[in-house]
Amino acid sequence: MATMEEKKLRQLKLFNDLIFGFAKGLYDLFGESALATVDTIGEDILEEMEHELGLEIHGEDPQDLLTEIERLLIDEYGLVKYAKLVIADHEIDMICEGCLLWKATGDLRAEGIPPFTCVPMMMAAAALHKRLGRKAKFVSIEQDLEKRLCDIDFHLMD
Repeated sequence: MATMEEKKLRQLKLFNDLIFGFAKGLYDLFGESALATVDTIGEDILEEMEHELGLEIHGEDPQDLLTEIERLLIDEYGLVKYAKLVIADHEIDMICEGCLLWKATGDLRAEGIPPFTCVPMMMAAAALHKRLGRKAKFVSIEQDLEKRLCDIDFHLMD
């Protein structure tokens, strides 16, 4: 019989495979149109977090808003181990380490599919658009395989 740790690792692998499969299926069916799900899913996640934790995720400044999202992903959900936010002019870099969806993101990228199931990216896009009223264009997600880091890049539109 598997230990609790072995079960958790298997669950995580299965979860990543499931996310990858659904995302690939959507992308195969709808192409780039599948990316339209990002804002809706991101907003649903934000609303669920607010409801679950009894808080409001709002702000006037992208730095404050995204820092709160990073805190929630680390401290309340354990989805990532570490996150850093770098904002310079209209460019936003969210750097995440130890994301539980690392494998799904990598598998999508390997298939040439934008990793539109990335939770930090979906939440950031929805928060910037729906909560801050700013349009943010998702630019890319780059993975550093050696360090297990993702760099999620946005460009704020005027």
